[in-house]
Amino acid sequence: MKNISIIRSKRCARRALLIQYFLMGLIFSTMLSRFPALRTTYGISVAELSLLLFSMSIGSLCIMPFCSYLVGKYGSKNLTIAGFVYMLMFPFLAYMPNIFILYAYGALYGIFVSLTDVSINGNSIIVENAYKRPIISMFHALFYVGVFTGAVLSLFFISFEIPVFLHFALIAFFSLFVFTYIRRFFLKETIRKKRTLKRGSAFIFPKGNLLLIAFIALFGRIVEGSISDWSTVYMKMVVDFPENLAPIGLAIYSAFMSIGRFTGDSVRSRYKDSYILMFCCLLASIGVLIMIIDTTPFFAFFGLFIAGIGISCLVPIIYSLAGKQQGITPAVGIAMVNTISGTGFLFGPFVIGVVADLYGMRASFVYILLLAIIMTI
Repeated sequence: MKNISIIRSKRCARRALLIQYFLMGLIFSTMLSRFPALRTTYGISVAELSLLLFSMSIGSLCIMPFCSYLVGKYGSKNLTIAGFVYMLMFPFLAYMPNIFILYAYGALYGIFVSLTDVSINGNSIIVENAYKRPIISMFHALFYVGVFTGAVLSLFFISFEIPVFLHFALIAFFSLFVFTYIRRFFLKETIRKKRTLKRGSAFIFPKGNLLLIAFIALFGRIVEGSISDWSTVYMKMVVDFPENLAPIGLAIYSAFMSIGRFTGDSVRSRYKDSYILMFCCLLASIGVLIMIIDTTPFFAFFGLFIAGIGISCLVPIIYSLAGKQQGITPAVGIAMVNTISGTGFLFGPFVIGVVADLYGMRASFVYILLLAIIMTI
């Protein structure tokens, strides 16, 4: 009976986490799909819009060094309570009185997004360890299924001219309702009383293998995040798609990210992680290069398809490696890696926004290409 209970618990936790990753992708995609509308709402340029992402990244970066301490003290399941806050905050990104308050609000929003992200990823490693086989790529695949769903839904919301705030509020309400139900099924790890770190140390910096993993994650998250963040704006400004069709680019990218991650676990069981990482980086470079060669829809769609497949397995492998380091819990390992890799979201979107304002959105994607090539090398 005890074995049956354990099997049922881990299965319920796996399903709950799959749903949670979907919800996080849905919210993320909804925000990105309405970026052109947010520019209109606040009357801002691409560079000023990039400052919103920059402010979110600042909030994320400020809390990230302390996430290791928080998950070590309270556990990943308890820390997922931050998800309630970030979902409640989401609609008000479209309802700030001016851009300065928007930036401050974005920084606060970024704090709770990071707390939720670390706790959920940490819990997913616990479930993967319980299954004793690679399953984390499946979780991250569901994130991009959520991104795809959000992009497709946004096509309809934009076509029917639904206000941005109402659009965000409906998605947030649905996510909160589902999250409230599934959260009870997350696994609760045993919090270690003996620590290798000094007592009272809140700021935890990665060392050794974790530091190397963190820098790989840094470049990977810049590339993945930049394509996700700016694909809708790219389709509108470079490919010259109308606003209600611009999310198609994000939908294509997320669809093939999902396919790559659905197959990622089986690929990892056959090949070494190092080989997979190198091949993924090469494909990502080719995909971004195809996008900037020509501005026709075919090149944009085909480039997003190749880039989506290429970058798909990078983050799941990195998180899996970080969560299996000896002497620390999975959530602590991920939080320590995110201390470094989180800066990717700090510089990536901001640099692209500035370059886009100076030289055009197409030129800004050269920056992404250079980073992808550096990862390959």
